[in-house]
Amino acid sequence: MKLFKHEGDKFIFDLGQRERALWQAVLGHYPLLPASHHKLTRATDAGVDPSDQKLLEEAMSALKREHQSRVKEFLKNQGRFVAQGSGYRLTLSRQDLEWLLQVLNDVRVGSWMKLGCPDPDEGKLPALTDANAPFLFLMELSGQFECELLEALDGLA
Repeated sequence: MKLFKHEGDKFIFDLGQRERALWQAVLGHYPLLPASHHKLTRATDAGVDPSDQKLLEEAMSALKREHQSRVKEFLKNQGRFVAQGSGYRLTLSRQDLEWLLQVLNDVRVGSWMKLGCPDPDEGKLPALTDANAPFLFLMELSGQFECELLEALDGLA
């Protein structure tokens, strides 16, 4: 996936046939992060009122439902992917691009959590099993798509 052209609020990307299928597969796994992942504070002893945390989780659940509905609509709208040669062109608004970054990040971080939160820099590698191995693939793919979208935005700076 590469940025083909940027015109005003529109970003036009080139994708191969396999990239399109991978793009759709990654988005189809949204959401992976549980609403309880989001915390009011990182400090465990900060004296957070449980009702405040519950309110945050309810708000995050509502946002995830909204995003999930939008993902389904996005995937149904095949007009976004216009055949071009042996691949496709995908046109996104800046708003779509920023929303997709949130969705992709959820898939990437959710996959990372399902892999046991590996940290290769500290020698903590994922303990791959038949059940969690697909999440390594999802984590890497969503990260790659995020990089492509961020690179397109970075070109505006």
